Amino acid sequence: MTSTPPTRTLLTALLTCLLVLFAGPTVHASVQDTGGKGRSTFGVQPSGPKKPDRRSDFSYSVTPGAAVRDHIAVLNHSARPLTLKVYASDAFNTVDGGFDLLAEGVRSKDAGSWIRTARSQVVIPARSRAVVPFTLTVPAGVAPGDHAAGLVASLASSRPDGKGDRVAVEQRVGARVHIRVAGELKPGLAVQDVRATYHGTANPFGTGSATVTYTVRNTGNIRLGARGTVRFANSVSGPLRAPGVETIKGLLPGNSVRVTATVRGLFPAVRSTATVNLDAIPVGGDIDPALPSATGSAGFWTVPWALLALLVLAAGLTVALVRRRRRPGGPTRPAPTDPHPHPSVTSVPKEAKTSMLIKRFTRPTALGLASLLAAAGGGLMLGTAAQAETLGTLSLTPPTGTDTSSVTLSTSGPCPEEADYLIVKVAGKGFPAEGQNVVGNSEVAIYPSAGEGLDIPLSETMRDYANTAGFKTLEGRYDFTVTCRKAFGESTFGDYEGSMWFTSNTAYQDTDPDGPEPTEPTGPSESPDPTESTDPTESTEPADPSESPDPTESTDPTDTASPSDTADPTDTADPGTTDGGSTDGGSTDGGSTEGGSSDGGASGGGTDVTTEVSGGGDGGSLASTGSSTGAITLIALALVTAGTAAVWWARRRGLLTFVGGWNHR
Repeated sequence: MTSTPPTRTLLTALLTCLLVLFAGPTVHASVQDTGGKGRSTFGVQPSGPKKPDRRSDFSYSVTPGAAVRDHIAVLNHSARPLTLKVYASDAFNTVDGGFDLLAEGVRSKDAGSWIRTARSQVVIPARSRAVVPFTLTVPAGVAPGDHAAGLVASLASSRPDGKGDRVAVEQRVGARVHIRVAGELKPGLAVQDVRATYHGTANPFGTGSATVTYTVRNTGNIRLGARGTVRFANSVSGPLRAPGVETIKGLLPGNSVRVTATVRGLFPAVRSTATVNLDAIPVGGDIDPALPSATGSAGFWTVPWALLALLVLAAGLTVALVRRRRRPGGPTRPAPTDPHPHPSVTSVPKEAKTSMLIKRFTRPTALGLASLLAAAGGGLMLGTAAQAETLGTLSLTPPTGTDTSSVTLSTSGPCPEEADYLIVKVAGKGFPAEGQNVVGNSEVAIYPSAGEGLDIPLSETMRDYANTAGFKTLEGRYDFTVTCRKAFGESTFGDYEGSMWFTSNTAYQDTDPDGPEPTEPTGPSESPDPTESTDPTESTEPADPSESPDPTESTDPTDTASPSDTADPTDTADPGTTDGGSTDGGSTDGGSTEGGSSDGGASGGGTDVTTEVSGGGDGGSLASTGSSTGAITLIALALVTAGTAAVWWARRRGLLTFVGGWNHR
């Protein structure tokens, strides 16, 4: 500590604990000399016994109990001699993911304590260098995995502060030291403490922004990078992907980083969800750790306060207006006496006339509003109950793959002419009951044709879709549905359906592993005699197909050689069957692989739309938004309830009457 006698104890600090660890082989620091001799600049660099080498840092693979000897060069670029301290210290990640070392005087407990320099202080002449040997001794019982430290050169100096007092300053530079101890390596990443908040808007019908913060923690024993994806969703918006989520590089074991991401354009639908997906990436020349994506999510309130305030204001004005019309007028002056009364004409008070006029104009209005609400709700309920017919099947390319494979769906036929748009969804364990959109409302014309059908490449992998839905384990059967429809409205014109089965969390196939054994491999010799299929006289004979197989050539024509089961060529060529065209023809066709999955137009349409359109699209749901059946059903029930309440309210206040009773208050 340095102190000055005049006024008070100096602020002793490592004011510039700046560990400038660039990727280049030499690290420099510069400080303004207060003695009038100019600027002091110095640096460090990995070195051999006599001169620096080209290494950018120190990296060792060792076994417990091993000892390594190496050198570090300390360089003085200044025009005067410098006295520098040389020592080692433990490394850690800063809150933003940077690499830093413990301050001088803080005791190291890991790799920093394993390093001993031959000299703790060196005096280096002007524009010269000194090579300092050091020894790295690995403890015998150390845990396997990655350990990090740094070799530091520091310069102590002082400078005046704004009040004229002198402040002690330590400036230091360092070289990174990465040590991998042999043993079982266990990579691991976790997403923790996910928190999300919504920032609303004064526009009752506008959208706001949402911010999510989360912690990325390295739970394994090796260094890892992390690439994150943040999505926001609710019943109206989403999934919306937050832009600008930075990739984390070199997260040390046991360390964590706090990350913040923001998305705009989120509609306040009362309750929303933020989902974080994290993929591990290798660093330092390691192989891919092949970890499953780490996932974390948080629900948060997105209350449309401005819209609610507008509705409350509108309701208040409506009630005030109705009460004002129903309230009798104030004191009225007596009507002038008619000097010639007419007994046959009944005089009607002014208040009664006003009440009659109000009822005359208010009753039809109330009845019309209630009927409109009830009809709209009933129409929506009927629309959501509508189911589209099945047009054919889907085949998958590739037919077998992993959870990170790029999958292309091939339909067994085209969409009807009146359908110019389509939506694709996936359903199964982990996904919503009504399915999750994997291709948003997209034009049919952007997808290439595979024969008579369409090739529809999925913009993301099954692992990505599972992460979006908020689960990690893919297992069992997952059903894909391609719905042909109009761009707007509720009109749908049929579905193409297909499935995949995950036999493990990472591997899928397009056939049911628990299904019946295929008939082709078990009895190829029992199929119709090839001579029969090639004989033109028999192939063109208009006889009954049930009589075409020769009973003498089949061991049991009723069980294994029945044309209705296996021999009918029209069955195997039918593109609508699962065992025929959709599997053998569509999925392995060259156009499906080369044209569908790599075509620029398809990827452009599918990717852009999918990120903006919400899940759903079942049956008669709204094609323009992809809103789910459940959401529309709730809206419909709300409209029916509102209509019923409006009728009851009008009847109770005498604004509405019914013929044949039900007019009692």
